[in-house]
Amino acid sequence: MAHQITGIDHVLLAVRDLDEACRTFSRLGFTASPRGGHKEWGTANHCLMFPRDYIELIGVAGTGPGAARVAAHLDGRGDSLLGVALGSRNASSSYHSLRRAGVPVTAPAALSRSLMAPDGEVTPRFAVVDMAKDTLPGLPSFLCQHLTPELLRRPEWLDHANGATGIISLTVLVDHPEALMADYNRIFGPAASTPTDEMVTVHSGGSLVFLVTAGGFDDLHPALDLKLPEPPAVVALTIGVNDMSLTAARLRANGIKADSKGGHLAVSPADALGIGLEFVER
Repeated sequence: MAHQITGIDHVLLAVRDLDEACRTFSRLGFTASPRGGHKEWGTANHCLMFPRDYIELIGVAGTGPGAARVAAHLDGRGDSLLGVALGSRNASSSYHSLRRAGVPVTAPAALSRSLMAPDGEVTPRFAVVDMAKDTLPGLPSFLCQHLTPELLRRPEWLDHANGATGIISLTVLVDHPEALMADYNRIFGPAASTPTDEMVTVHSGGSLVFLVTAGGFDDLHPALDLKLPEPPAVVALTIGVNDMSLTAARLRANGIKADSKGGHLAVSPADALGIGLEFVER
């Protein structure tokens, strides 16, 4: 485990309208946690929680460094995948280890989130370490240590009608995947990246990160009909489910168009805020 990094802790999806985004993902069969807010960042969110990781729907709610980052992304890309938070066992240890490796990082900072739970308002707390924009080219990232994990994973928030169990992979569109292997290995470990044709597979410690060219995207995601943006961009998210037939039935019942090919069940981007979203059975 390089730098005390445990893998992808959560994926951030920047949205203009949090209420509408929550309704969209509810139609897709996800259970969203109640709306929360980060006073230090000026952002608000809903989260789609899984046992190991989660998806954060994040929007601007005020002023702060987080709000500025989300607003800039929305101005350039609209509703779309923003980046990832990498899990850290110990934010201070990660910070010092990355500094020794020559990675530009900021000292751990406190972050809190107000959240209305079934038994009243709670305040999950985190320690975050920011990394320079191009530390992982194409994948904006920061490190996150959960200081109060018991406040986030309520059993009712982990139960999704579509059978979702967690994040399998995240796909990043880039021009030259192999040229980025050294950057990703510096964060995830010397043997983390494996090249194959027009793609590099990065083993983060949990979920996979695929670095892929536009030409290789269709081979990786045969069922996704996605208009690709200019690289670099985070473009697709693959979610694991217990039973693909159950997932397909739930989508059909909610009027969601999905195409199945090669073991992938892909949602129409029009039904998923324009992002590439697919399910695979595991």
